[in-house]
Parts: sequence; structure tokens; C-alpha cells
Amino acid sequence: MTLAALPAAPPPGVPSGIQVPQRQAPLDGLRALAMLPVIAVNWIGYAALPDGGPLAAPQPTVSLVAQAVLALVAALLAGKGLTLLSFLFGYSQAVSFRVRRRHTASSANADPAWHRGRRMRRLLWIGLAHGLLVYAGDILTAYALCGLLMLRAPALRLRQLRRRIWVWGGIAVLLLAPSLLWLVFDSRLFAPEPLRSLAAPASWADWWTLNAGHYLLMQLGFVLQGLPLFLAWMLAGLMAGRLKLLTHARWRSVLQRWAGRWLLPGLLLNVIFGWAWSQALLDQNRQLDLVYGLLSVFAALLLLIGLVPWLLLHGQRWLIALAPAGRHTLSLYLGSSLLSLACFSGVGLALPWGTLALLAASLLYWAGWVMLARSLGPRRRLPLETWLGSA
Repeated sequence: MTLAALPAAPPPGVPSGIQVPQRQAPLDGLRALAMLPVIAVNWIGYAALPDGGPLAAPQPTVSLVAQAVLALVAALLAGKGLTLLSFLFGYSQAVSFRVRRRHTASSANADPAWHRGRRMRRLLWIGLAHGLLVYAGDILTAYALCGLLMLRAPALRLRQLRRRIWVWGGIAVLLLAPSLLWLVFDSRLFAPEPLRSLAAPASWADWWTLNAGHYLLMQLGFVLQGLPLFLAWMLAGLMAGRLKLLTHARWRSVLQRWAGRWLLPGLLLNVIFGWAWSQALLDQNRQLDLVYGLLSVFAALLLLIGLVPWLLLHGQRWLIALAPAGRHTLSLYLGSSLLSLACFSGVGLALPWGTLALLAASLLYWAGWVMLARSLGPRRRLPLETWLGSA
């Protein structure tokens, strides 16, 4: 299968009647692939929320298989999905801005930022409902807030974008470094108290209070500390989209160089990082668990900077095959949360599955969505994506 063999489909935020270049299909494939770690980590770490997470201790604790699976998840999945989706979020902003600007050039309202703002507000309402009622670890709210702050960014000059990336990145370091040092050296924050769990049997009122309270607290923490880092990475994706870094042939040598230089070192460092994190979880060391959780985003960067170019160069067939699922990621994500609520929460079945079973179930769910999306065809979109894309 070649890129020319796949019918064009609009990126997120572009109405279905607008044609886009067929070479965007691998980006949709990357988006679908990034959803796998998000689902797997959410399910495996569900029982640890709200006081722990994003991963939980291996279950059964004494099982070497469960320990190995957890180490693998920590090394190859944790942090990777959120980081890649953030970059692709910015990249898609550049694509949709370019396409919609051409489409609306002769219309009365030719401001692409107006359409993106409307779409981000819709996404924000979905995120609020999802976080308050279904899953405290919602990421849609954070993405919508970043998207609202980036409304005018696609029209900036490249040097202005580069300057903003450095500014937001510097702010992120200034905010996160003291917090990280505090976590490392002040163990008084981690008094031995029983941890609450969304998987513990509870009434709807008690469960909702626990879930909604944690969601609001997490959003506050994101605004105060995580937002600059997300914005810097999304703006980097936006700049890459402006340059067509992942799709234009002129960048092929650059991607080859990055893949050759970063893939193996990034993989090795993440394997070491994942093993250390799994040991902290096995030892129930809450202090180190939180430290590794914060560092997982930076570990993900070290792997993705080599892995994404390698996939684009050597895995395009697989990415194109996954592309249909990449156009339905909102439904995939919300469906995953609803299923986890029904199966793993204290107001659902509270299934006491082990780490291996949770990973296998998340893989099956993701694969099922891939097959469903392929059966829908390139033109048909599910209701949520249709509604969001009509903004």
C-alpha cells in the first residue's frame, strides 16, 4: 500500500468536505498508535488512583510475569502516548490552519482561529464532563486549555514560534525543577497512610466525590505546573507542522539522522528507567513513584525523538493501516474510560484483574477499535468526531 492508495481525509478540526493531502495518513497512524499507551496505562494504573498513579504495583505482587510486564509498560508505554499526542496536537493545528485558510479565503469569516476556538471550547466541555463524571485522569481539558492559548500561534512567524517554545520551555523547567527536588529530598510528604482507590467498592455519591475532587485538583496542578511544558511541546509540534517536518521529502535525511542517533540510546535509557520505576512500585515507595511519574515525560522525549522518525521511514505501511483509527481517537479514548468505569471502578464490577490481564485487555480493545475504524471507511466519521469537526 502506498500513500497515493489511501483516500484523503480531513485532519482533526477540518470539516469532512475539505480535501487534504494524502500524505497526512502516517500522522493519523501515529495518533492511533499513541492511543495504545494511553489506554494501557489508564487501565493498569486505575486501581492506584486517585492517590497514586499513573501506574500501579504489579498484580499479583509476587508474580515475576506481572513484574516483568509492569517494567515493560513503564519502559515503553508510560508517558509516551501523552507526549506524542501533545506533539501531534500542535502538528495538526498547523495542518488544519493551512487547509482551512485556503478553504475560507473567499468567505465572510476567513479567520481560522475562530473555528479552532469554537472547537477547543467544545473539547473543553467534553473534557469537563468526562473528568467530573467518568475518569479523573482526563487529558481533554488540558489539551483544550492549551489549544485556546494557541489560537493565534499558527499565524506566527517561525522565529516567533521558536522564541515562544524557548520561553515556555524555560518556564516549565523553572516550575518543575524545585518541585522535583522537593519530592526527592523531603520524605515528610509521604506519611504512611492508607491510599484511596477508585476501584474500591463505594456508593455512587462517595465514588463521584472522590473522582471529581481528584479531577479538579489535577487540573489545578496542571495549570500551575504542567501547562508550560505541554505548551512548549505543542508549539514544537506546530512549528514542525509549519515546516512539514514529518511529511516532506526534504527532511528525510534529517529524520534518518535522528533515528540513527537517538533510537537505540533512547530505548536503552527507557528500559533502565522503566525497570527502576517498576522496582519503586514493587517496593511501594510512593516518593520514588511520584518522581518517576514526573520524569516519565522527559524519558518519553528521549525515545520518541528517535522512534517517530524510524516509524515514518520504515513503518509507513503499518502507520497507513492504523490511519483510520487515528481519525476516531476521541471516541476511542472516551470509550476506554467508560469501559474502565464499568469494569474496574468501585461502582462497576471492580474486576480484580492482574497486570498481564489488564495489558492484554487494553491491547484487545485498541485492536478492536482499529478494525472498527477500518470498516467505517475513509469518509464516515463517528458522531463525536463529526460534531467536533463541524466547529
